[in-house]
Amino acid sequence: MHDCNVAGKHKKLPDYLENNIIRFACLLRAGGVRIGTSEVIDALQALQFIPLSEKTLFEATLKATLIKKAADQELFKKHFALFFTSPERKRKFQEIHQQKQAEHRARIEEAEKVLSFRGEQMDLSEMDKTVYAYMPARDQKKMQDFLQMNESRNTLSRGYRPFLETIVKGRLNFWYKQLGREIEEELNRPDAGDEELNAIQDAAAGTGRGGYNILTEDMQNIARRDLPRATILIRKMARLLVCRISRRYRSCKSRRKLNLPATIRHSIQYGGIPFRLKYRSRKEKKPQLLLLCDVSGSMIRYTSFVLQFIYGLNAVVKHIESFIFSEGLERITPYFQQGKGFDSIIKTIVEESKEWGGGTSLGKAVRSLILNYEEELNRNTIVIIVSDTRTIRHRDAVKMIRRLQNKVKEIIWLNTLPRGDWDKYTSIQMFQKAANMFPCNTLADLEQVLGKKFLTG
Repeated sequence: MHDCNVAGKHKKLPDYLENNIIRFACLLRAGGVRIGTSEVIDALQALQFIPLSEKTLFEATLKATLIKKAADQELFKKHFALFFTSPERKRKFQEIHQQKQAEHRARIEEAEKVLSFRGEQMDLSEMDKTVYAYMPARDQKKMQDFLQMNESRNTLSRGYRPFLETIVKGRLNFWYKQLGREIEEELNRPDAGDEELNAIQDAAAGTGRGGYNILTEDMQNIARRDLPRATILIRKMARLLVCRISRRYRSCKSRRKLNLPATIRHSIQYGGIPFRLKYRSRKEKKPQLLLLCDVSGSMIRYTSFVLQFIYGLNAVVKHIESFIFSEGLERITPYFQQGKGFDSIIKTIVEESKEWGGGTSLGKAVRSLILNYEEELNRNTIVIIVSDTRTIRHRDAVKMIRRLQNKVKEIIWLNTLPRGDWDKYTSIQMFQKAANMFPCNTLADLEQVLGKKFLTG
């Protein structure tokens, strides 16, 4: 124990600070650091002898008293930077955390609707439902088709459900082996004590080794060593995007359109009398994605993000057309159809591209797209533009964007400039009138766009 009567240096800590130190210890404990009451008491007593205004000394004191293993120092650094930060930043963590929780609940509810037989839910665990929710869209669709096929077979009774459950569980078990670690890391973190601490813990999971949060850090500042982690996050978001845009309407009880073939099949058991009518909803065609990415000189600082985003989408979307542009337009779709790894593909594109790092003429690039790839542009096409809007001949570019808008279903513009800087650029104000524009200079921005936009769209 420290002697608390050292002349001129002992002072009582504010109650709010004592409470925060205890809560910080709970956060570290939830992260896997072994901290007992004695370490917390040591930290509180040690802080009485230092000037609290010196953050570096404050951090060093907490590390010296709370951390006993060298392996825990990196985790301490991440959690310290996230816990002792501004209230605004903490609220942002909570918003992201709550959004992820809501998204997870929506996925589970969707899984419960799909994984049923004759109106009865299958006897599946929460993990089974979670695995289905995170499966690739094409495999979800296969399982939906399989269940609907069995649902329409009138010779099958309700007693068939246990056998069907066995088949479904076997398929889900296969995907658990593929996704289990990823799912458990995301969903099974220990409870840190309250919503704020859980949000910080969730944010820490995306924190780079430099102590910053990968989700909320400007993507131009993400260190090269943390790109693998950023890649994983981008691919998760791309998978989420695919799941949402590929869902089709299923058979339903609402009286939209009579399903005559199903009604006839169902009435056979009643001698042809249609006691129960079957209805179905309209099946929507899966939107076709077209990606248009700016690789001009002004976008060089976001090169890593643009490359990862292109690769991430192509890795999980079967039918997508990808283009890059600066002064002209280049189609890069074939590079992703060769089955090569990220490094190999990107190296080849950069070496062979004539557009990399040049000036920006968006109008010329869009004109080339309309003239040379008209077959890819229809009312089922969603165009995603990734650019900072800095281009020559703004007015011509706006005209071409509007012309493109008339040919496709929708244009979604991901702007890499921070939202707070938008008022500084007249180009942004002009393009906002021609396309749906969203801020996208952090991974959190990207997650929000792909989440909200495609959930409601």
